[in-house]
Amino acid sequence: MKQRITENERKGIVLILASTLAFCAMSGLVRYASDIDPYKTTLFRFIVGLGILGTAALLGKVRLKFVNGPLLLLRGLFGGTAILIFFASISRLGVGKGTVLIYSFPIFGSIFSSIWLKERIGAVRFAAILMAFAGIYLLAADNGEGLSLLGVLGKYELLAIFGAVLGGAALVSVKKLHDTDSSYAIYFAQCVIGLWVVVAPANIVPCSIGFSGGLLLVAIGVASTVGQLLSTEGYRYVQVATGSLLGMLVPVLNYFVGVMIFGEAVSWRSIVGSAIVISSCMIVLTGPKNRECGCEVGTCSSTWRSTDAAQEDRT
Repeated sequence: MKQRITENERKGIVLILASTLAFCAMSGLVRYASDIDPYKTTLFRFIVGLGILGTAALLGKVRLKFVNGPLLLLRGLFGGTAILIFFASISRLGVGKGTVLIYSFPIFGSIFSSIWLKERIGAVRFAAILMAFAGIYLLAADNGEGLSLLGVLGKYELLAIFGAVLGGAALVSVKKLHDTDSSYAIYFAQCVIGLWVVVAPANIVPCSIGFSGGLLLVAIGVASTVGQLLSTEGYRYVQVATGSLLGMLVPVLNYFVGVMIFGEAVSWRSIVGSAIVISSCMIVLTGPKNRECGCEVGTCSSTWRSTDAAQEDRT
């Protein structure tokens, strides 16, 4: 007998789809703002995130309580740096290629979880991880000059992969932090530490953005924060497997945005590599007893929590 979708599940799906569109819009805006220094773009993203979440806390809509300070600091360092690399990758590699490479972070998160959290990977997820590495290589080595040696990987491709590694480390720290801290506290900590990561270089590199550029950067911050809050709310109503699959629509949509709107180049290697990476991540994300999600890289504050625990964050 076919199981019907409940009203709450339908609400959760709508919220996560809305968050996916917000993250896609954010990525497109970052690509459009490629002429602006990525340090400044990231700085505005964290400032707006702090402003929105801080205002919500002042109005009593959410509660910010910090318990595990050292791990929150480490999570903010990993996640904040991953966001900076994400924005830089979109600017240098394009919104399609950059997003797919960065969104391979669940693969590295699974590896780190097996080491530090002693989680069992299993044969299926292990095979998916190997497939993902093959897909990452196909995509990263696609520079139009043929596929031969590892040396064909460019510095920005390697940077994007490093960003995915940091995103995986941030993911593991989030999974551990959910034993003590709320989703909103974890996200707030990332914005605070991320702000410290970029505030100095954002003011060293000369760049005149003007009033219109400032509005564009504010829009990026709003889209990112709204996407994260929608995702956090949506995960109250759906299972992790459902939310993870919907979250992986971000790199898929961004790939099409890159090709259709920004005219980014497409080759058979980039198509096959992207398909392998995305499908492998879906397998890893929906694996047995998995707690990972498909949020914006480095954020992932929507790890599964009970409705009662999520309600505590808001009161």
